[in-house]
Amino acid sequence: MIFRRMDALLRALSHVGFVAASALLLIVGLLGAIDVITTNLFFYPIRGMLELSGALLAVIVFLGLAEAQARGANIVIDIATQNMKPALKRLSAIVSLSIGLAFMALVAWHTTKLAMNSWAIKETALGAFTFPLAPFKSVASFGAWLATAEFGRQLVRQLMGLEANVVGAPRD
Repeated sequence: MIFRRMDALLRALSHVGFVAASALLLIVGLLGAIDVITTNLFFYPIRGMLELSGALLAVIVFLGLAEAQARGANIVIDIATQNMKPALKRLSAIVSLSIGLAFMALVAWHTTKLAMNSWAIKETALGAFTFPLAPFKSVASFGAWLATAEFGRQLVRQLMGLEANVVGAPRD
């Protein structure tokens, strides 16, 4: 019962992160288009657009990671696993999810340290327009922890012998 609730909560958070990342991607695209138009027609670029889009792109990537993992949309090279028997395929999934979990936990830990340091030193973007970077780093860190939790969710499901419950994944 608790596992189902946590599973559903994580899936909902991953989806919210994905929607937020998609909206931010649209905003970055629109601002970039407006910047190109104003620069070429009026010789007046949007101040700080380069710095802002760089900060937002990091947030977009990290917020989308959990949903990409949940949907099985990450890069998969299945040439070695496509002909495996189910038990060996499950073992392979457990090993790969364990490695993914360890890697994402390390990334999440370091992004958290970077965000905390950014808050401590009141880091700002350098350029035509200055703005604090700590909120962007904090949201990116949250996205990394969300991806870590998704790897963990899938690993626990594999260890329990349940389906990986990957959205849109082909069933064997």
